[in-house]
Amino acid sequence: MRKLTSAIALTTAAAALAAGTAGTAAAAPAAPVPAQHLSLHGWTLLNEYGPGPNPGERLTAQVSARTVDGHARGHVVVQHVFEKAGTTRAEFDVDCLTVDGNGAITVTGPISQIVITPFGGEPYLFAEGRHPEAGLTFYPTDEQHQRRVGWAWTNSDTHSEVVKCGAVPAGFWVIDGGTFLRR
Repeated sequence: MRKLTSAIALTTAAAALAAGTAGTAAAAPAAPVPAQHLSLHGWTLLNEYGPGPNPGERLTAQVSARTVDGHARGHVVVQHVFEKAGTTRAEFDVDCLTVDGNGAITVTGPISQIVITPFGGEPYLFAEGRHPEAGLTFYPTDEQHQRRVGWAWTNSDTHSEVVKCGAVPAGFWVIDGGTFLRR
């Protein structure tokens, strides 16, 4: 019964992780800046509740993406570890890397897999065979000196849609790590 409860909690967490948290960016996003050559690498520790640490959970985003001659490639991993329930790991392959006029960096691409590993259990694929568009947007530091990130995927159950190359509204705070963009 405990494994079933953990599996249900992780499935719910997977849906929440994949859907992201609705939020708004500080300013309206500007149009993406066309770039022939960009490179983005980063690892960030995120919190969906505020700028401080989040005991009992560890949400990270790891990005390695590049655009060469207008063609984007790369891989993104967003992982949410719950100390007493298990891990949800979403991965997507980059189909677009852009920087808007305000400095927000967006990567989008189709989800290749979401793997759920219940605490003490075996990993399994969530929504196997589905490859909706996902997006991750890193916003510049705001007026309160906080860094924000938007994360979402297209999900008809929550009426959310991620558009290729479209910015995702900020819903998480960066509490550690960072990103490095090279033009």
